[in-house]
Amino acid sequence: MASVAAPRLAHDLRGCYAGPVIAPEAWSRSRRLAPGDARLLAVNWLFVAVPLVAALFVVVGAFFGVVYAQRRTDRREATAAQSRASVDLLTQSLLFAQRAHALLLTAQVRTGLSESLDILLHLRRPVDPMELHDWLQQGTGPLYDAWSSTWVSSSPAMVTRGNAVIDACTGVLDAVSERPPARWPAQLREAIVGRRADKDQEARERAAVHALAVARRDYAALVRTETGKDPAELFFRAAE
Repeated sequence: MASVAAPRLAHDLRGCYAGPVIAPEAWSRSRRLAPGDARLLAVNWLFVAVPLVAALFVVVGAFFGVVYAQRRTDRREATAAQSRASVDLLTQSLLFAQRAHALLLTAQVRTGLSESLDILLHLRRPVDPMELHDWLQQGTGPLYDAWSSTWVSSSPAMVTRGNAVIDACTGVLDAVSERPPARWPAQLREAIVGRRADKDQEARERAAVHALAVARRDYAALVRTETGKDPAELFFRAAE
């Protein structure tokens, strides 16, 4: 009796877990979609794919828009920094030339017996080299800041023109500070009446100032060209 029940139990278990046996041809026919169902499925996929593609285009467009806006901002900031450096260099070079001329006038006034008498009577202090250095630094400091800004924010051509402006400023300072060696009668006269204007030195100063004006004009003309400005007459007629 046990031998008869065992095959029956195995048959029942196969029927419970395996289910009915379906032929492969019937299975393939059951998996086929009707033409209407296929079109409906395609429409459903279309409704899903179109928003996804549109969202992808929106994300990509937003990304490139942010990149383009950032590049425009960086370019605008670089142009503004270049303009500030150019204006500072032009302004400070002119102020430096005026400070150099004031140094020459000071050297002419603070000499002679009158200067020595004023110092002896404590009417004025003697010239302090450190104070003179600090006074000069007030003019050279902003000039060198503008020069350094030109180096880091301008084109190679503008850097070259900026170096020419600095060289011209140095030429002005050399013109007002250099003195040819004088013979003893001239030295004695200067010790008594003080240092007076020297025509040769005044001519050198005028030539150096004119060279600075030309260097500033060339630099400004290049700045206008690189920033898209129209050419302009930058010199007064008298400066030519």
